[in-house]
Amino acid sequence: MANEQPKPAGATPKRRWFSSQVKALLLTILLAVILLVAAVPWYLSTPGMMSRVVARAVPDLLAEVTFDRVHISWLGPIRLDGVRVVPNDGAASPLEIRRIEVSHGFASILVTGGDLGRLRIEGLEADVVFDASRTSNFRSLFAEPTPQPAGAPAGGGRRRSLVSMRLEVDDARVRIAGPWSPAAWESDPIDILATLGPAQRGWHSEWTIEPVQLLTHARLEPAVASSVLAYIAPVLADATRTGGEFSLRLNGATLPVGDPAAGTLAGLLSMHRVDLGPGPLAVKTLQELPLRLPPPPSIRFADEANVDFRLGDRRIWHTGLEFGIPLKQPGVRLDVHSSGSVGLDDDSLDLKLELPIPGALPQDRPVIASLAGRKISIGVGGTLDDPQVLFDGSIKETAGAALAEVIERLRRPGSVPQRGDAPVMPHGAPPVDANARSTAPPSPEAEQPPENPPAPSALEGLKAKLPPELSQDPTADAVIDLVGDVLQEVAKRRAERKAAEAANPGQEPPRGLRRRRPPPE
Repeated sequence: MANEQPKPAGATPKRRWFSSQVKALLLTILLAVILLVAAVPWYLSTPGMMSRVVARAVPDLLAEVTFDRVHISWLGPIRLDGVRVVPNDGAASPLEIRRIEVSHGFASILVTGGDLGRLRIEGLEADVVFDASRTSNFRSLFAEPTPQPAGAPAGGGRRRSLVSMRLEVDDARVRIAGPWSPAAWESDPIDILATLGPAQRGWHSEWTIEPVQLLTHARLEPAVASSVLAYIAPVLADATRTGGEFSLRLNGATLPVGDPAAGTLAGLLSMHRVDLGPGPLAVKTLQELPLRLPPPPSIRFADEANVDFRLGDRRIWHTGLEFGIPLKQPGVRLDVHSSGSVGLDDDSLDLKLELPIPGALPQDRPVIASLAGRKISIGVGGTLDDPQVLFDGSIKETAGAALAEVIERLRRPGSVPQRGDAPVMPHGAPPVDANARSTAPPSPEAEQPPENPPAPSALEGLKAKLPPELSQDPTADAVIDLVGDVLQEVAKRRAERKAAEAANPGQEPPRGLRRRRPPPE
């Protein structure tokens, strides 16, 4: 053709075999990568490999997580069957799960940066075993955290989770055992809804648990009372006997990952006709009261009592706790109202107990009788195992107010008793003639001055403790004189008793003055 240009001499044609080899090599590498990536789920779908993955992901776990079957795919879902936590020390498995199902596949988890989607747990069974110090076997599953330097703020164990999820727990059962009872307590099926994600404040992750009724009319047994519920109702700690039922509702919780005690939660504990044997808190409280009440055989909660509780400042706080201690009189009990907190880290107590003074007090002693029905408060420190009663001064204030009322009544015209007046007798007792003389011959001891008569300075010290408007009133002097007369009468009778015992060593003292003798050697 006329337009065809002749090829220059010595020109060589372009070689296409090199570009073809490069394309083939790249294609081979791409296929290998695809096959390798496709094989990752298959590679991870072996129980042994999944156990090693968990061990690397949770290096502080002092246990091996085993699986019966593992199914992982790129598009989902992911299923893990027969999950068990086996402690390294050879103890029994405290946690078993029938199935875990993850809605997102492997590809979606990688693309979303660790979002598992919905994680559903079915058939969870937890065996929690507490020792005498209320430390559970779950705590031994993790290595002790690194000690924080002096002055470091609490909560240094908070962590950032690599994944996020929507957790659904169906039909979980919890068994609790401890030294308080030979039998373990077992819960009814429990359902929980929670979310794991970044904290609203801070770099760590946190669990957000939705409101849920955890238990309804569950049987109250010593194992669950002394280990878990004692942090909400401290009077349950180390109870010698329990009876009745309880319900537990959680109104929501926010718990940081790695340090749940630093979180917040709120809930309601309901007691249904609960009766229990007294533990250390009730026994020590009664021992320290000036009423000298003996330890009761049982303690009864108010029927359908509701105790509000919350978590804050690493302590469980409660209000509305009321329980009754039966007294000697049939049908009469001492109602105690409790509020305060228990420390999660050290079981420390910071409680306030309010209780009324019983109304069945001697009516022939006006000051003491005026205390009936008044409320006093005492503080309780120490720990759950060793509570310490701390009086906060309310007893002195209550007694002072009662004495002030008695003085106020005596200030009325004609109401001030004088020496030689008839004593105040109980209701229904026959009147006593103040001018009548005893027909019995006076005893030699009676004519002797009483031993250790009350010091005038001590009685005047009582007057100094009264408010100014009362201490300057003549009525106060009359009351103090009456108190002095009573003390002198007590000293007189004590001297008579000692003289009678000295004259007749083998004779038993009269009833009401009987003194316990030491056992023979």
